[in-house]
Amino acid sequence: MIKAIIDTGPIVAFFDESDNYSLECRTFLKNFKGKLFTSLAVVTEVSYLLSDNERIQRAFIEWIYNNAISILNLDNEQFSSILFFMDKYSDRPMDFADASLMTFAEVYEIQNIFTLDSDFRFYKSRKGKSLKIINESMIKD
Repeated sequence: MIKAIIDTGPIVAFFDESDNYSLECRTFLKNFKGKLFTSLAVVTEVSYLLSDNERIQRAFIEWIYNNAISILNLDNEQFSSILFFMDKYSDRPMDFADASLMTFAEVYEIQNIFTLDSDFRFYKSRKGKSLKIINESMIKD
C-alpha cells in the first residue's frame, strides 16, 4: 500500500467545487489506493480557506473523523527540523505547513506527496532526497 503526504491544495480542491482542480482531485482521491497523512498545520490552512462555507468546512472535519486522512503529530523536538527547512528555503519562502510536511516525510519515511504546489519540486530532505509528487500532471506552475 502506498503512503503519501497530502498538502493543502488538493484538499481544498476536493471540497471546493469552484476550484479549478476540483474534478481532478476528486477523481484522484476516489481512485487512490493507499494511506494519506498530513499535519495539523495543513488542517488549519484548509479550515481557514474553507471558512466561507460552514457546511463545507464541517464536511472536511467529518472527512478527517472518518479516517480519510491521518493527522501526524509534531513534538517539540521536531521544531528544529521545521526551522531547518524554513531557513533553507526562505527564498521561496517555505511556510510552516510545508516545513511540517517535509519534517514528517523524514520522520515517518514517507516518500510521496499529493500537492498542487510547485515548490515541492525543489524541496529536498536533509539527505538531499526529493519527495515523489504522485500527481505531477496537476501541479500549478
